[in-house]
Amino acid sequence: MEERTKLALRLLEIGAIRFGEFRLKLHEKNPDAPLSPIYIDLRLIRSFLDVLDATVSVYRDLIRGLHFDCYADVPTAATPIVTLLAHETGRPMISPRLDHRTHGLTGKVDGQFAAQQVALLVDDIITTAESKLEAIDVLLGNGLRVQDVVVLVDREQGGVQELESRGYRCHAGFTLRELLTLYLDSGRIDRTQYDKTISYLESDRPSSGPPPQRSLPGPRR
Repeated sequence: MEERTKLALRLLEIGAIRFGEFRLKLHEKNPDAPLSPIYIDLRLIRSFLDVLDATVSVYRDLIRGLHFDCYADVPTAATPIVTLLAHETGRPMISPRLDHRTHGLTGKVDGQFAAQQVALLVDDIITTAESKLEAIDVLLGNGLRVQDVVVLVDREQGGVQELESRGYRCHAGFTLRELLTLYLDSGRIDRTQYDKTISYLESDRPSSGPPPQRSLPGPRR
């Protein structure tokens, strides 16, 4: 079985991708909104070493041919992934601070870097690109450059298009529809689950332009 396929199936097995009915952060302001039929929590990857290794392998394939001087993680979901990636590839890692620290140095980037270096921004998932753009702003504000963003899963809810509209290339290991098709074809989900999730995604899209913003619980994605 292809390594990417194995990883996709393991994400389902460990509960990083779940199907059912889930309340999202949006329900705090809109309690009557439809429940989401899918929930994605890639932070679980760090607890399963085989999944972590396979994930790093996918990222290594994604970054092949990209030009950059250092990695920059979007704290904290991608931090263990980027740490291993930096170690395996021999490239340094820095971390933009998104906590608005007011004490000590105000550089807001952890790690050593030089002005005009190119940082490759790495995160686990992209939904609306909000946290990516926040991290990019911090990196640019510290004299770094950003050309590419790499994620494991694209939820296909407008984030990639938002980055591209601002001049950044986004590279994803999987799209959500690709994962759904694999799970359906392998019998992990049934047609009803597949159709329900696709319908949810389609209903979340306007007739034109990028999809509206929607967030999972926790940090902005």
